[in-house]
Formats: sequence, structure tokens, C-alpha cells
Amino acid sequence: MKKEEIHLDDIRRILFGSAPPEFLIEVFIRTVILYLFLVLIVRLLGKRTNAQLTITERAVFITLGAIVAMPMQGPPTGILIGIVILICILFFQRTLTLTFFYSGKWEELMQGRTRLIVKDSVIMVDELKNLKISQKLLFEELRNENIRHLGQVKRVYLEGCGTYSIYKNEEIVPGLSVLPNDDSKTIGEKGTENSVCTNCGTLRHNDKSGACLNCNNTRWTQPSKN
Repeated sequence: MKKEEIHLDDIRRILFGSAPPEFLIEVFIRTVILYLFLVLIVRLLGKRTNAQLTITERAVFITLGAIVAMPMQGPPTGILIGIVILICILFFQRTLTLTFFYSGKWEELMQGRTRLIVKDSVIMVDELKNLKISQKLLFEELRNENIRHLGQVKRVYLEGCGTYSIYKNEEIVPGLSVLPNDDSKTIGEKGTENSVCTNCGTLRHNDKSGACLNCNNTRWTQPSKN
């Protein structure tokens, strides 16, 4: 559109664009058809897409939005093109999922692999750095599971799809608090010589000096047990 064709008082153009008002009825019909077909495609993709999305499934859903946009509102574009593309996406995704049964390495490449980020109440600091996950973000996830300190945690896995799998200790031990700093100071283990590394949660007995053997951090704090 040329500059001289733009007028701020041209309400009709602002509301309807270059298409006639009657095209709104066609847009409604296009939307209903494509929406019903999109629901069918999502249903055929499988129940996994209705729960936790994997990397490839997330990519498919982002693509689906772009696919149906133009056929819904573009007068020169027929809806049959959008339907054909949706069918192709369904075929590609189902075929890709099928190949995962024949090659674990291929599945790991496409979906990502499970990573251990907490082991025996201690944070795997190097793994956390490689995954670009901060300690704060990890602690938020633990608090969502009603965990107050790392002594309650046996293992934490980051799954390929981005979710956290958390396994708790059967017997709770003193550990680094995952609560905000102001709150964690009020629940420390009283009357103890134990200390924990503020970076990874390594527990040390009767020694609050020197560097942590796990992560070389030199800051220690009182552990939590309750």
C-alpha cells in the first residue's frame, strides 16, 4: 500500500482491510472448517500431545499455528492447501516417532536425553552449567514439590522434554535450604557443627573453612533438617 493511500479517518479500511465486508462470512466458514480439521489432526497425533510435549511435538504445534493462519484469512489462499499441509505434518510426525523405536541414538538426538542434576542431596554443578539452568530455577522446581532443603532429595533428573523427575530420600538428612534467603535463615539446624556448601549443597562435618571438594566454592552455611 502506498503512503498516499493511508488515511487515519478511513474506518472501513481499518476494519475490513482491502477485502469487502462480506469476506468476514467467508473467514468464519474457513475458520470453522480448519479448526475442526486441526482438532482432528491433534487427536491423530496421539495422547502424548495432550499431556507433556516433547521437543518435536512442540515444534509441530508451533508450525500448526502458522499453517492455518493464511488459509483462514487470506482471500487468495484456498483452505485445501492448509488441509494438505496439515496432513503432511501428521504423516511426518508419526513417521518420525516410528523411527525412534528402531534407534535409541536417533531418538536421543531429536528428543534430548535425561540428565542427572542432583545426586544424593548434592547438586551436579557442572551439569547444571552445561544445561544453562541456574540454582534459583532448580530451587523453584523443588519448592513446587514441597521440598524445603536438599537433604530431602535423593535424585533429580531433567528429562528430555524439559520436565523434572524428583525422587525423595527415605531418610531425611541435613541439607542446603532451597527456600528464599530471608526464610532459610530461620530454619537452620540448631546446635550443630555441620555446614553445607552454598553452591552445591555438599555436607561437611565439623569444618566450615576451606574450599568445597565438589565445586571449589568457599562459602558455607548452616544446613536445614526440618
